[in-house]
Amino acid sequence: MTLKFIVFVILTGLLISCKDTLKSKTKSVNLDTIEPKTTNIESEIADTSKAFTALYLVKSKETPVTDKLRECIKEKIESAETIDFTGDEIPDYICKTAVDTLGIGNEYWISSDFKTIKKEKYYTDGFYYRWFVNLDNDPEPEIFEAVGDSEFSSFSFNDQNLLTGKDTTLLYINPVIIENKQRYWGYAWDIHDIKVRKKGGKDIELFCSLNHKIIRDGNDEDHHEFQKQIPIFFFTGHHTQESGNVDSKNDQWLTLQEIMKQTKR
Repeated sequence: MTLKFIVFVILTGLLISCKDTLKSKTKSVNLDTIEPKTTNIESEIADTSKAFTALYLVKSKETPVTDKLRECIKEKIESAETIDFTGDEIPDYICKTAVDTLGIGNEYWISSDFKTIKKEKYYTDGFYYRWFVNLDNDPEPEIFEAVGDSEFSSFSFNDQNLLTGKDTTLLYINPVIIENKQRYWGYAWDIHDIKVRKKGGKDIELFCSLNHKIIRDGNDEDHHEFQKQIPIFFFTGHHTQESGNVDSKNDQWLTLQEIMKQTKR
């Protein structure tokens, strides 16, 4: 009986010793494989946590010209595109008519229930790019426009008024693409998307800088009365022209209203 008790004590001691050694090794491995937490603000761009909702630039898509559209527009329709510009989650239409001898045509914005919301001129000289993204709390999206030619360029966000059919310029910006941790001037054809997020299901924030050294010279400078500074807005994309690394400081997430307040004249 005494011998069995002694064997039992020895085996129990060995078992406890093995468990302690295993725990020690496990703790050591876990500590060694923990990655250090970084606080770089650019890492927040790719935040996929539930606290943030990603938003995207949307372009209109080509669509066939239907008889219903021809009934709405008496001029000859050259092309039609579809996009939800009213914010009701139903596709609307943007139709272009034939241009005149000066290269100027009409553009009709037709709602999903086939009502003409606005009529604008469009021009075939130079370049023109247009995206849609909702940056505030009203249902209709804002319009991000890039327009220019070989000597001039302008990038702006415009607010729609669906009752009057008139758009209002909210803000002129400097577009900068972040690619492989480098920063390049955002030519319109290089831009893929904007760095924007919806925080907590409420505030929509843009990744921007109000402290930079970009100087727009000659005809590239936007002259307007309501804005004392042109902020940087950051985008994703692929640069096709070398513009040098764009220098900026105090990159931050701000709402459109906060940016407008800090840059207004």
